[in-house]
Amino acid sequence: MTSRRALLAGLVAGLALPRISLAFGRASKVDIAELDIPGTLSRPNAWTRMLYEVVHTTSVECEPRSVRIAPDDPELFEHPFAALVGREALDGPTTEGLGQLARYLAYGGFLFIDETTGAESSAFDEAVRDLCGILFPTRPLSPLPTDHSVYRSFFLLDRPVGRVARFPYLEGITVGNVCPVIYCRNDLSGALERGDDGRHRYPVVPGGEWQRREAVKLGINLILYALTANYKKDQAHVRQLMLDGRLE
Repeated sequence: MTSRRALLAGLVAGLALPRISLAFGRASKVDIAELDIPGTLSRPNAWTRMLYEVVHTTSVECEPRSVRIAPDDPELFEHPFAALVGREALDGPTTEGLGQLARYLAYGGFLFIDETTGAESSAFDEAVRDLCGILFPTRPLSPLPTDHSVYRSFFLLDRPVGRVARFPYLEGITVGNVCPVIYCRNDLSGALERGDDGRHRYPVVPGGEWQRREAVKLGINLILYALTANYKKDQAHVRQLMLDGRLE
């Protein structure tokens, strides 16, 4: 396992990242790309709910939907906000997927990772830390400070919560003054997920409906943070930053 991780890390680190005129998405509306990796969960209703809340609360134009995309699919670059959700060990990504995911994040893409067990340790948590160590071998995944801009990009939040409220912090990988990857271990999508009948699928503990509303606020903040901190609201601006080599 160690030798495989070292090999993959070398492949990612050795990738040439050309300064090309690449913009995220053909359309201006924001949606969410769930990364399709064996072992992950899919919660499309949670992301639809989150984007509806963004539309009704802010001036951001969204397409309230999610799409399921493999990390090695070039369509990933059409979606500036990606999500990775799980509770079990991951089987992948492939080396091609790792390479493209590295380019996606280097060019300004944003990845939100959601761990759903709420447990102190899990196979998914171990896999996430391995993945981040491969993609960013010199930049550790670490707790974000309480004054981080993700906690104030729209709402002022004291702490991140989801279906559970066990971990009083988000973790992230910081590159310059932005975080292309943010990791939540409180099952945010579980607090937002609904069945096809419109009812919430999971109880929220310990704070009940107040906590669910705080989870909605965190989702809105994540979208606003991804758009403003990573310069994707103005795609011409994105293109110029890429040409200047500043989205790294």
